Amino acid sequence: MTMTTTATKGKSTGLRHFADLRDWGAHGVEKLVALARKLKAAPPKDLPLRGKSLAFCFMNPSLRTQVSFEVAAASLGAHPVTLFFGQGTWNMESRDGAVMDGSATEHLKDAVPVLGRYCDAVALRAFPSGKTWEEDRKEPQLSPFLRYSTVPVINMESSLGHPCQGLADLMTIQERMDPRRKRFVLTWAPHIKHLPSAVPHSAAQAAVLGGMDLVLCRPEGYDLDGEVMAWLKEESARRGTKVEVTDDPEKAYEGAHVVYAKSWGALSNYGALPPQDPAFRDRWRVSAEKMRRTERALLMHCLPVRRNLEIDDAALDCPGSVVLDEAENRLHTAKAVLLELLGASK
Repeated sequence: MTMTTTATKGKSTGLRHFADLRDWGAHGVEKLVALARKLKAAPPKDLPLRGKSLAFCFMNPSLRTQVSFEVAAASLGAHPVTLFFGQGTWNMESRDGAVMDGSATEHLKDAVPVLGRYCDAVALRAFPSGKTWEEDRKEPQLSPFLRYSTVPVINMESSLGHPCQGLADLMTIQERMDPRRKRFVLTWAPHIKHLPSAVPHSAAQAAVLGGMDLVLCRPEGYDLDGEVMAWLKEESARRGTKVEVTDDPEKAYEGAHVVYAKSWGALSNYGALPPQDPAFRDRWRVSAEKMRRTERALLMHCLPVRRNLEIDDAALDCPGSVVLDEAENRLHTAKAVLLELLGASK
């Protein structure tokens, strides 16, 4: 299921969610990044969200996402309520028509509207199950939030995307260069686990919406979701930019202005672990030697990163690495999203 503007509208007339960067388009994303940069330069002092309450719902662990949204909410005057489903709350059921005779005590059909009665916005972080991509791409947890919520919903990472990270990625790039027609290389990196493709999806979307030429560098069988790729190619064609797909890292790095490293699982063998042999790892690990092929490119990663597996220390700790700036910008973009959704961005 592609998250379209229609799909991300709730029952309330005019209700807008932050579920997928594609829904916001280039103009909307640029507006959010500009607001985030303004907030970073001069944080508001008048607490524009005073009296608001925000529910942040986690089905998976987090560091940057949880802290950035809690601090963003508090700094704007709102009251953050952080919930870990199944730990301090009931286990949640998401399937329509389910006979609830298992571990789940409460259905999202009931829980989400209740949160809307208490809070002015709700946010969800829910990883895919990793069983089948056909089921995971239907967004079994996010979809009920979008369907049943009577307040704005924020996607803090789902099966198909991590728009909060993508927004911070584009902000980080814009702080250092005009991204238009620059070469953005999204490269697969080795890992010991089958990881979700949410971050690479949103990173690629952010690059294309920012006017960059996208190079997807991945091993055979590690393509991104077909509908996401179709959108990337269509949007790039509309903007006069390019999308290139390659399995040759040496070729991909040549002339790059941004190298974004991230591991994700193979959709062609969903749930399977990536190859672990040393030669395969060496070919795909980001190194200082590979980075020297670039145009002094920025090195990006969403964190957490497995050092010397995904990226060598020598590359990760070099002056061109902006991973900590990306992480900081999660705070400023979180503020921008909250202000925009709750009508306090003026």
